[in-house]
Amino acid sequence: MNAAPPSGKGSRKRLSPAPQDAETGRPDATLLSPQQRALRTAMMDAFNAKKARRFLERQVKHINVHRELADGIKFLFDEHGRPPPNAPLEDIVDERRRIEYQIKWFEGILLELNNRLIRVKEVEDYAFEMLSRASPDE
Repeated sequence: MNAAPPSGKGSRKRLSPAPQDAETGRPDATLLSPQQRALRTAMMDAFNAKKARRFLERQVKHINVHRELADGIKFLFDEHGRPPPNAPLEDIVDERRRIEYQIKWFEGILLELNNRLIRVKEVEDYAFEMLSRASPDE
C-alpha cells in the first residue's frame, strides 16, 4: 500500500482522512488536526440530527394516522368520551359507506399501479433481452 512511487524518490505520505492507530489499524480520532476534528464533529452532529429528524417524522406520521382514525370515530362519542345513549344510526351507516367507498377507491388505485408495474417490468425484460442479444462490437 505504501509502495514507492514510480519515480523512486522515496515513500509518499499515506492519504487518509484520519491517522491510523499503529496497534489496532483503525482510525484514531485523537491524532486528527483541529480542522479534521471540527469536520468530524460537524459530520457526526449532522448525522445525529438527520437520524433524529427521521425518527421524529416517523413518529409524527404515526400520530397523524391515529389522530385521523380518532377523528373518524369521534362523532360516536360525547364530550366526555362516552358513547351517547341514542347514537344516530344514520351517521354510523354514512360513516361505514364513506369508509367502504374509500377502500374501493384505494383498491382501484392499487390495481392500476399493479398494471403499470407489470407493463414496466415487461419493457424492462424486453430491454435486457435486447441488450443480451446485442453483439459486444456495438
